[in-house]
Amino acid sequence: MDQTKTPLYDALVHHWARRPVSFHVPGHKYGALFSERGRDMFAPLLALDATEISGLDDLHHPESVIAEAQALAAELYGVRETFFLVNGSTAGNLAMIAAVCDGKRKKVIVQRNCHKSVMHALQLMGATAVLLAPEFDRDVCVASHIRPEAVKEALALHGDVAAVVLTNPNYYGMAADLTEIVRLVHEHGIPVLVDEAHGAHFVVGPPFPTSALRYGADVVVQSAHKTLPAMTMGAFLHVNSERVDLERLKYFLQLFQSSSPSYPIMASLDLARSYVAQLSKSDAAAIVAEIEEFKAALADIDGVAVVCSRHFGVQTDPLKVTVQTRCSLTGYELQRRLEREGVFVELVDRMNVLFVCPLAVTGRLQEAAEKIKRAWRDLPDGEAPVCDASPFLGPPLSVLVPYDELRHLRTKAVALEEAEGHIAAETVIPYPPGVPLVWIGERIGRSHIEQIRQLLCQRAHIQGGSRLKDGQLVVYE
Repeated sequence: MDQTKTPLYDALVHHWARRPVSFHVPGHKYGALFSERGRDMFAPLLALDATEISGLDDLHHPESVIAEAQALAAELYGVRETFFLVNGSTAGNLAMIAAVCDGKRKKVIVQRNCHKSVMHALQLMGATAVLLAPEFDRDVCVASHIRPEAVKEALALHGDVAAVVLTNPNYYGMAADLTEIVRLVHEHGIPVLVDEAHGAHFVVGPPFPTSALRYGADVVVQSAHKTLPAMTMGAFLHVNSERVDLERLKYFLQLFQSSSPSYPIMASLDLARSYVAQLSKSDAAAIVAEIEEFKAALADIDGVAVVCSRHFGVQTDPLKVTVQTRCSLTGYELQRRLEREGVFVELVDRMNVLFVCPLAVTGRLQEAAEKIKRAWRDLPDGEAPVCDASPFLGPPLSVLVPYDELRHLRTKAVALEEAEGHIAAETVIPYPPGVPLVWIGERIGRSHIEQIRQLLCQRAHIQGGSRLKDGQLVVYE
């Protein structure tokens, strides 16, 4: 197939060129009725904001241009079938987990440092979560990947699981070799589902990490909008085997996705796929070379250091640049200095600031580096925050109370300091990255409480924890 083609985008442009008269939704009528205040800014996008009319196909029953666009993506990624997602990787994670959870098998092994959407899928299906604690990377000071040995031990104890759900790469771009894990899981006849939200560009090949698709994962979800030039909420779901019921998966994709899918988002997926398909090895080398110059400029700043995982078997995505504090400021305080200079980063934690670089040579990274140097000039001396692994190192394997059972229990609020030993009735999720610190159904430990206290002191943004402002957590009685 010709990867330069963009059938869905072209169909929308052709439709607009006919100067269509709209007696259908959406109500802005290709922008004619759009707010005067925003019309000029939105006009080009609104011209593509159509609906399922003749010639533009139907995401939930594709037969023409959407089907062709998805087939082009499937060929590029080398998979059995690709589906466009207009509700982000969240919809893909919900659908793939729902597809494997049936009445008989509703236990799922999950990498603990997963996105909250994985947790939500398990809750919706009333499943039992078997959480695997990830390795702790002491270079970057974050939770990383799952060891094959941990999966082997979990399967020995829980061979009746519906699937194993992995997150690879993590938010910091650290991608593990999944060869052995996939082999172990497949030996048990169990599918491997991978949230590869940050790896849509791995299809380019080296110097980027290897995609879970190449390791043989059965279903892989990718957020195209995170690293490809696609609109926010644009994502792919790739089916890479026959271990997951395709018709059941399609059903849940319809269930979890809007019945009025965004044509601008779908068109951007079509364009993004064509863009990444045409990146050459020399293009990739040039992109990485520019990022290396950017990293070298940041490495010259006193009071911070550019860090990268040195863990064997882990590749770090060149688009992700992690800068770690070496002064008395936390990552949150470094972020506030950057924002005063108009520099906005992807996320921060106590130790780190994460920059997500573009998948293109822009010529602007050195200009950005100068702004960062201004923001971080004269950083204060003093002892840097200590890289403390204890909040991340829970039990190697923990089984949560089944969500079907929790629905019938009463809840109460208790003081944070008194929550230890109780079963959590709500989540606590630092955001970004959206990785749950506390899961519903999890027994709260001292490490949870200590990390929550740290986050509150550092004014981190937290989703969930509805009573934290009062110093309380909601638990089951």
